[in-house]
Amino acid sequence: NRDVIRLRQLHRLEAVATRKYTAQDGPMNTIEELRAFVDEITATTGEHDLIYIDLPPVTYAGELNLDARCIKLNGSTGTNGERTTFTGSVKAAYPFGYHEFKNIDFIGSGEGVGISASVQTQLTNCRVSGWETGYQAVSEAWIDADQTIFENNAVGLHFNSSGTTVLDQLYMDNVFQNNHTAVLLQSVPTDVMLIFSGTRFAGNDVDIDNRCNQALDLSEAVFESESPSEGTETGR
Repeated sequence: NRDVIRLRQLHRLEAVATRKYTAQDGPMNTIEELRAFVDEITATTGEHDLIYIDLPPVTYAGELNLDARCIKLNGSTGTNGERTTFTGSVKAAYPFGYHEFKNIDFIGSGEGVGISASVQTQLTNCRVSGWETGYQAVSEAWIDADQTIFENNAVGLHFNSSGTTVLDQLYMDNVFQNNHTAVLLQSVPTDVMLIFSGTRFAGNDVDIDNRCNQALDLSEAVFESESPSEGTETGR
């Protein structure tokens, strides 16, 4: 009808600080020291700051709750091959940004949850072994993993969340071996296709239990079981 509609947007850009910490910035050789260091960071940084912590190659015995800042933890390897290890559950819960864990082993004793995420969380080059549930998405979380080994868990990776944000749909070059159920898809937040390129499944009782019938691309996944056991629907 020849009306003219003019649209205008105002963009406000604010600086976001990136803060990196190592063992030289504070003691972090025990879980108590690490908790205290995280509390100190929480008290001295802005809520939207990007926080990276390089951890020493030690074993942390006890739980760690990351609910006051979004923190990206990067493990390391010692001269004798020892890696940064958590033997207690790690909970990722701070809602701004996304949590990231790299080069870390999460080793359990057969019970509990290794990494419990209620927000967006990424694993890269980690090992998740010996848990009732290794890596779990709850609440509105999206979880992703690349180059990570899931082994000897009752459930390796468990999606059971209801959010709408997708962090990454690629699950590349992982290994799921000797789990009862390697991947349990109970509730995935969106219908985006999950792509398991280069991911290997071996020795699991159930490779993928796809209870919510999520769209999957398994064309480049590797299944090594002679007679792979499937859950409700694997998408293969």
